Amino acid sequence: MNALDHALAWVQGERMEGAAAGVLAFLLIVSTGLLWKFAVTPAARALIAPLLVVGVLIVANGIVSEIRNVRRIDAFTEAHVRDPAAFVEREIARVEGFMGWYLYTFAVGSVFIAGGLATFLFVPAPTLKGIGLTMIVVGVAALFFDFFSKARANLYLEALTTLTR
Repeated sequence: MNALDHALAWVQGERMEGAAAGVLAFLLIVSTGLLWKFAVTPAARALIAPLLVVGVLIVANGIVSEIRNVRRIDAFTEAHVRDPAAFVEREIARVEGFMGWYLYTFAVGSVFIAGGLATFLFVPAPTLKGIGLTMIVVGVAALFFDFFSKARANLYLEALTTLTR
């Protein structure tokens, strides 16, 4: 495989992750609709707004990511055709640049889980409990998606680095 093949495989992984996030967003939005239609308790109704907001934000993020990744396919192809060696060097620098962010996203996801759990357990208001539960969902989703994203990025970086040897 050449650098372009590795880059396109990485993009396909990003697109697959976006599709999985889209499924999560769909489930959250459907859950919101079901809660709106059938929920009778204040606790259940308190989940409607937070889940809807998170679902819509995930959809918006997914749309932006999909547009960006489709554009990357053309940009990567063009850059690789123009100068394969420079393409590899730019990609190594780009991937190394965002690898450090995973520590922060893992920390933020963990804080969301802990904060959501604390809110859910220690705050009596149903609305805040609903927000706490939603924070847990967001934190778990962030950890889940970034776990796989980091694994793909490591493989991609290793493949690119191997090509420069």
